[in-house]
Amino acid sequence: MVDGNDTELRQRAANAYVVWPLAVLDLFREPAEATAWSRLHTRQAFVYGIVATVAYLVLLAIPLLFVIAIPPLAGSTTAVVWIYALGLFADIIAAFVIMGLCLSYRERTLRGELFTIPYVTPIADRIFRLGAGGS
Repeated sequence: MVDGNDTELRQRAANAYVVWPLAVLDLFREPAEATAWSRLHTRQAFVYGIVATVAYLVLLAIPLLFVIAIPPLAGSTTAVVWIYALGLFADIIAAFVIMGLCLSYRERTLRGELFTIPYVTPIADRIFRLGAGGS
């Protein structure tokens, strides 16, 4: 547990994993009582929210892209219905996976843990290091 002692800071950082626009508010507002621990989680939650949203939108578009990419499928109503049914199934599974990850990160943050998220943490480090004038 690194500087995750303040209950309110922990709750704000934890809730940002579930509702990532809350991280945007904290990023722009940067409360005076914010610690390095809460800033790290806020930045990580912000990037995780963006990455998860973009990934989910891409997943939602896959059936359409599949039908456009293979024109003979567009002529078969049965094939199109099956593609969209499989796409809907994948969307539902992905929604549960993303929500499970969000809740898991939230719980870990509420416990005061300091953790990294594969692929997300390096992106957050790079974005906010560049934003601070570093290289």
